[in-house]
Amino acid sequence: MGWYRDFFDEWYLRYWIQPLTVEQTGREVDAIIRFLDLAPGARVLDLCCGQGRHSLELARRGYDVVGYDLSHTLLDHAREESKKENLTIEFVQGDMRELPFDCEFDGAFNFYTAFGYFEHDEENQQVLTAAAAALKPRARFLLDYPCLEGRMPDWKTQVVRKYDDGTIMIQHIHHNVFDQTIVNDVLYITPDNRRHETGFTLRHFYGRELQVFFTNAGMPVIAHYGNIDGDPLTNCDTRVLVVGRKNR
Repeated sequence: MGWYRDFFDEWYLRYWIQPLTVEQTGREVDAIIRFLDLAPGARVLDLCCGQGRHSLELARRGYDVVGYDLSHTLLDHAREESKKENLTIEFVQGDMRELPFDCEFDGAFNFYTAFGYFEHDEENQQVLTAAAAALKPRARFLLDYPCLEGRMPDWKTQVVRKYDDGTIMIQHIHHNVFDQTIVNDVLYITPDNRRHETGFTLRHFYGRELQVFFTNAGMPVIAHYGNIDGDPLTNCDTRVLVVGRKNR
């Protein structure tokens, strides 16, 4: 697919993440700490850290954080923000299938739909296998992922959003049920009629498939939740949080 090399650009940084709030990030970090069972000052890997909102908040709370992402644009923004606050965070650029870490993290997480980017299951498996290799024995990995069952009753094929500066984003969503892929075509139109076409494609996995990925990576699932509050997963939930623990 390769869409992930271009999608996370200045347009994404300016518009796509705009609805995310400081309060939401704080609650998500509360859940990350709780689900990973992190001790104060633990070393944590933010896998696909993006613009660094979770990395920054964890560092503010005294954790030793490494943020890893492919996008130079988002990493540059994260570095600038950490410098403004005088936070010590290591931001590393690279492919999530190829992590340069070995048994050094007390916990790791992948948040905000940053899994299922690759066309072939073997490549998606590589992501979790690499994450497991980066963890210390018995350390935990947390995956935040869309739950299709809860989304289907209110499934939208088009989303339109207008931003404060007058820019409009139009998103067309195509769900291929047989291939379990969700194709998102995105168009931004500015008030002066500049247009930016982009998009992304996700492989969708059901719970049993995620369990297989985690087990094959050597970190079987020990818990799963329907939201960041830790409530049991139901078929009404739109997200699933999966916790795996490295065997050894």
